[in-house]
Amino acid sequence: MRKGLLIFLLLLPLTGAEELTELFHSSLDFYDDLQRTPEGFYRDAYHLDQREDHRCSTAAIGIGLIALCMEHELGRDPLAEKKALETLRALNGQTLGRDKAGYFRHFFSSKTGKGTSEFSTIDTAIMVIGALSCRNTFENENLKSEADALWNSISWQAALASPSGDHLFMIMKDGKGEAITRLFNEYYLLAWLINEDKKGSLPPINKLPTWKHRGFNLLSEPRHTALSSFAIQFPLYLCHPCTKDPRYLEFVTAQAKIDQLTSSKQNGSAELWGCGAGMTPANGYLASRFDHNPGKVVTPHIIAGFIPALPAAKDHLLKLYRDPKHHAETPVGKLLPRFSIDQPEWRADRIESIDYSSMIFGLAADHPKLGMRFFQEMTHFTFKTALIVPR
Repeated sequence: MRKGLLIFLLLLPLTGAEELTELFHSSLDFYDDLQRTPEGFYRDAYHLDQREDHRCSTAAIGIGLIALCMEHELGRDPLAEKKALETLRALNGQTLGRDKAGYFRHFFSSKTGKGTSEFSTIDTAIMVIGALSCRNTFENENLKSEADALWNSISWQAALASPSGDHLFMIMKDGKGEAITRLFNEYYLLAWLINEDKKGSLPPINKLPTWKHRGFNLLSEPRHTALSSFAIQFPLYLCHPCTKDPRYLEFVTAQAKIDQLTSSKQNGSAELWGCGAGMTPANGYLASRFDHNPGKVVTPHIIAGFIPALPAAKDHLLKLYRDPKHHAETPVGKLLPRFSIDQPEWRADRIESIDYSSMIFGLAADHPKLGMRFFQEMTHFTFKTALIVPR
């Protein structure tokens, strides 16, 4: 009788909450099983044809470390602490090329640690946020020391292009900044770290540039143009002031609504929206916006990233997850890559680690054991500045 009951229960369809948990777990396994390298780094992208790729991304390392924090809090991976320490030691080693100011290359080989890409300030910032998140998650003094050493090995003030903090350098070369960007965009993460290093240079949330569009008050650069939705989502999860300020959540909600309303109207269905970064049918890698989305590409992980701001996003994500034509079958289960409305036969052939992070962020924020509390506590850093690590 018990055996028959068990078989019956196993045949019951999953509830919506169970399906989203399944997607969350597959997405966490994506980072650990598919993207983590034997050296403790994280690959830039996963190719759906499973071809081997040794290119790693500095930002992907930060996301991989945050995924380990989630695994630990959920009790899914007893080796999460060991893996985090291994990664931090690798970052503090002499394998990877770094600029004189301490910034890491955007891309490098997992095999050699070498690369030719730029020394990126924002990618280094995301990586360090992941490292400091591990510091807050794991009770391991060796790990904490490694995180402190990494923080202190970077000259954060070198990335400041104006005293007010609204102009930042995107690239470092020989210890000096190049290529200026002006807030608001995802570089708000970098501005926050610069301010934590030395107070007085973080533009307050209520003073950030905004523009009115179709009745919505949207964050923007001073040019008053649309931003790709990931630029709004990242600070919600990775910047402590934004994780807890209801004013920032209002901006995220406005971005979610304009993305969903504009995209779904163009695409013909309520759940077909999400403007983020990734591969496109004819334009290569592109950060799409609600006013510029070649191929009408739908980005499921952007939908997930808006779950705390737009409750309907959960239902929209579930509809996509339940539709077999949107699945990508991988060794860790079903994942949701980008796809095109204009070209229904097209689906992105790779999933980028940094861009897919919105999937685990949004699903974690909705998880009863994590929620937004997880991000608020994870990013409430205590910065240790006694250790100055010479380079």
